[in-house]
Amino acid sequence: MPVVNILKTRIKSVFPNKNIEKILVKLPFIGLDIEGIDKEKIRVEYNPNRPDFSSDTGIFRSLKGLLNEKVGIPIFKYSSNKSYQITIDPKINQIRPIILFFVAKNNKVNNFILNQLISMQEDLHNGIARGRKKAAIGLHDLNAIKFPLSYNTRARNESFIPLDQTRSFKFKEILSDLEVGKKYSSLLKDFNHYPTIADRNNQILSFPPIINSSTTKINDKSNNLLIEITGTNLETCKSILAILAYYLYEEGYEIVSGIVNDNKSTFSSLKLLKDNAISVDTNIIKSYLGLNLSIKEIIEILNRCRIDVSITNNKKVKCLVPPYRNDIINSIDIVEEVAIGYGIDNIKPTIPSFLISSGRRNEYFKKFDEIKETLIGLGFLEMVNFTMLDRNISTIFNFEDKELLEKIKVNESKSKEHEFLRTNILSSLVNNLSYNVHEEYPQKLFEIGKTFSFKNKIVEQWNLGVVIASNNSNYTEAKSIAESIFKINFGKHILTKRNDNNNLFLKGRCADILYESKTIGFIGEVTPDLITKFNLHVPLSAFELNLSSLSKIGC
Repeated sequence: MPVVNILKTRIKSVFPNKNIEKILVKLPFIGLDIEGIDKEKIRVEYNPNRPDFSSDTGIFRSLKGLLNEKVGIPIFKYSSNKSYQITIDPKINQIRPIILFFVAKNNKVNNFILNQLISMQEDLHNGIARGRKKAAIGLHDLNAIKFPLSYNTRARNESFIPLDQTRSFKFKEILSDLEVGKKYSSLLKDFNHYPTIADRNNQILSFPPIINSSTTKINDKSNNLLIEITGTNLETCKSILAILAYYLYEEGYEIVSGIVNDNKSTFSSLKLLKDNAISVDTNIIKSYLGLNLSIKEIIEILNRCRIDVSITNNKKVKCLVPPYRNDIINSIDIVEEVAIGYGIDNIKPTIPSFLISSGRRNEYFKKFDEIKETLIGLGFLEMVNFTMLDRNISTIFNFEDKELLEKIKVNESKSKEHEFLRTNILSSLVNNLSYNVHEEYPQKLFEIGKTFSFKNKIVEQWNLGVVIASNNSNYTEAKSIAESIFKINFGKHILTKRNDNNNLFLKGRCADILYESKTIGFIGEVTPDLITKFNLHVPLSAFELNLSSLSKIGC
């Protein structure tokens, strides 16, 4: 989890009439964990779904609302200047098509602001930018730049002096020799030409998403900044643009929007930032929270959350959410904001008016627990994964059925990492292994979870997936594990029938798992092609059982 350092001197200057202890009490109720406190600062950990908390200014903005010092959408003013323009070369569209930028002027960059900007840059890169894949941030000294700018491509052998270096490096050398280049080279591995931002004098300012030029390095004498965001996902770039623009505006900078010219249109970067309008039925708010709030009270509470509200028909309120709040998507998020604005600590627990019992565990899940105990006893580690996958993984495991891919795609997914329902557990387990290549082998993983199929409609079922990764992993070992599970947990025997039509497994080393002549799963040795796609270097054997079908046939 990312951490922000809040200086006590900053708290005193922002809240001169408030006791620091009163401020600290509020922090957990806006989703912040206090990691530590010393004489000078407070270390707070924030959830990555609140990237606007990547600076203390963003945290203060929220606290001002809860403390009734400033309510409603924060003031944000900017101007436009046709002098600040960038032209996009159409060739860049296949590599990294999006660029947005703004200028922050007339305020000296002290060490605190510079350190906070660098910290925000790192946290945003690691968070919503997904390791610079969706977006990357460039921070530049505006005084070293001659406009207009161009966003185009350069050949691998062209060169410039990268940030914190003393000599020129060719682009290919940056990717192979510098640590930052090695770390992010995979983002450009499929391209022979690389994205660059250059100024009027053809001086290279940036090699996104890798590194900036040494020429535009910010120092303590800088008083004008250029902030550029390049990427592949427009919504992510806009969120980062809003977070940085609001931050620098509230730190006293004059904000000027950058003008972008592409082959289709000309637009102002900051004009893309719009308040998100969400209408919510007040009855939903009351029912979820169990609070009998009037419309007036709901409006006042949401204003404290820095959200503007107006009344519509049918007891609904229209909420205007500032553009840096990319975590507020629908009406349930507004309900959560009401809870925070009302004060989680002010919500009193009550005893239900109806009779309740402690309940008992479903027999179905008791059996799951028994299977888990068996596998743990056999040396396996349990995994718990999301039931949704990204396009790449889903395509790898369902490449033969493109029609199915469209049927299991989630409508209006807010995350590219969770866009498709999974059709098997194996996909999740192999992905788990890809994140643990640095750990010792053998690695033995299992998961009991939901999978989905399509039979005129989406059908969900419970599956058990098991995978073994080791130099000695083979079909025989996997089958012995499957037989042990059946014998110990069901007192039954299973049969296997060769099946060479499952392209996830080696031909001749793959079978269907049968019980009472019905197919209930599959087993085999994973193909080297699939292993390579996940950057694994050891053999894999695996099996998967449909636990839902087992219950139907009396196991």
